[in-house]
Amino acid sequence: FTSYFFCLTYNLQSLIVLIYSTVVSYFIGLLIDRVAESRFSKKGTLICLWSGIALCMLPLIMNKADKNSLFVLIGVSFYTLQEIGYMTDIYFHKREAEHNFINYAVFVAFFPKLVSGPIERSNDLLDQIENISQPAFDYDRAREGFELILWGYFQKSVIADSFSHYVDKVYGQWEGYTGATILLATFLFAFQLYADFSGYTNIALGAAQVMGLRLRKNFSQPYLAVSIKDFWRRWHITLSTFFRDYVYIPLGGSRCSKLKNVRNLFVVWLLTGFWHGASWNYVLWGLYFFVFLLMERAFLGKLLGKIPSIFGHIYALIVVFFGWILFRSENMGNIFVILKGMLGKNGNGFMNIHTEIILKNNLFFMIFAVLACTPLFKAGREALLLWHSRRSRLAYPVYVGQVVLMVFLWGLSVLALVGNSYNPFLYFQF
Repeated sequence: FTSYFFCLTYNLQSLIVLIYSTVVSYFIGLLIDRVAESRFSKKGTLICLWSGIALCMLPLIMNKADKNSLFVLIGVSFYTLQEIGYMTDIYFHKREAEHNFINYAVFVAFFPKLVSGPIERSNDLLDQIENISQPAFDYDRAREGFELILWGYFQKSVIADSFSHYVDKVYGQWEGYTGATILLATFLFAFQLYADFSGYTNIALGAAQVMGLRLRKNFSQPYLAVSIKDFWRRWHITLSTFFRDYVYIPLGGSRCSKLKNVRNLFVVWLLTGFWHGASWNYVLWGLYFFVFLLMERAFLGKLLGKIPSIFGHIYALIVVFFGWILFRSENMGNIFVILKGMLGKNGNGFMNIHTEIILKNNLFFMIFAVLACTPLFKAGREALLLWHSRRSRLAYPVYVGQVVLMVFLWGLSVLALVGNSYNPFLYFQF
């Protein structure tokens, strides 16, 4: 009921569609289980599965088709994939249908991950919900959960929202800025998007952990990737693994002819683009990565394996950062004009004093954002705890320092939230 109330605070139609989708996928799952035991099992279960997918996909398609209509629905892109995965797992006999509707409804609508994921699997989260008990209070688990929540709020309110004002301003009137200014805005958008999305994920993971549940990891330092294939193993992990397990592999994966393998990759990245939105810039963004993954599979991957990893890292960053231009552009017509403007060919030149001032004003946050994308902070904390544990029987100074740091992050986050206007999470729109 908490999850449904949370959904209702956004709008009524979101709640109605969530309940509709939950009921449909729940009964389709039971139906697949029942038909599998009959003499019409093979064709019957396939018809049931595709019927369930079509009925659950309908609100998602309507939501993507027209964001100005009544079908602006919260979280539909995420929980629809969960439901499709659940029904597909039953079809392939990877699990039995859930008979407890309350358990299944919690699995679909669990509020920490409802809006922007992670995209959970039934064999993971649903099994946890089925086996959940009322254990004694676990201090370490709760502390780790609250640390994740505070770090997530800090990522969102301090890092992402600080960059958003500049990025929105430049991309809103890009024709009036120099090439270096547009390049800087694109650079900042890359870190804004990561801090925003991974910040939400950390809040979701932390909230679930406090409640005794474990959600799936969604990010693993993506900007440290040494190839595009490596990047998509680190970025939005639950989406990329969903398409791998439920689209790519069922189509044949790589265990087929080269031509069919190209087709399989094309379908996955076309769907990845459409999942983000029914707009040509998202489709082009998906196919953009398809081309680079295809080149890595054909020859580029072998080349990257023979050269120092720093060059692969630079290559991956350049490809990803320019991909964010496609992602951020509001329409196809803007893309080439923005690229032209980056070269200083839009009549404003490449650099001016205004760009230098903006760079100096954001230098601290830029350095901090870059460091936040690495495991440096986590490694430093663990090294400090290990060092102190070996040299002192009293760990209180270190733990007090942790508490002070968490309070400091909380204070900065509150100040940022008070000082900034309302900035919803970027992936709310998907």
